[in-house]
Amino acid sequence: MDNDIQNKNRPIRVFGLSVTELDALRELALKRYGKASVSLLAKKLLQAQLEAQAEPEMVKLPPPKHNRRITVRLPDKDRAYLEAAAEQRRGTINDVARDIIQSHIYRHPMLSAYEADTLYQSNYQLLLIGRNINQIARRLNAGENASLSSQQIAELKKFIDDHVGKVNHVLQINRRRMRG
Repeated sequence: MDNDIQNKNRPIRVFGLSVTELDALRELALKRYGKASVSLLAKKLLQAQLEAQAEPEMVKLPPPKHNRRITVRLPDKDRAYLEAAAEQRRGTINDVARDIIQSHIYRHPMLSAYEADTLYQSNYQLLLIGRNINQIARRLNAGENASLSSQQIAELKKFIDDHVGKVNHVLQINRRRMRG
């Protein structure tokens, strides 16, 4: 036990930080912990690394049969953050809290419903552009006049097809994640 007390008070020195960096770290510590202590900031960051290392692998659970309600009490500052995030994402506080929790659990950012819808709309517009390009390509292949070369159209179509595939992939991953 005496060793624990001695080890707890053992200093760690960090070399190579400029005065500007130290001032920025003090400001960051003040914002996060209410105390302009670089030592406190370093301690919390190092402890977080130890906790992250000690996290067990995700437990494989069967899919839930239904959603359950939970209640969480938060300080006003955290509630304000969730309200602002909900407004920005055009969703609800519940959506934002669920996305934050799921992002932590799955270690992958979750798309908000608004983001998913935006991607879907983008994908749909690109698909329409691709169809128009195909029509132009058909006219060119039939010998009619057009302001784009066949090669330019083919390159643009490939770009759009690649983009559509990537967006579809993101949407499918998000849907699978939401189903459980």
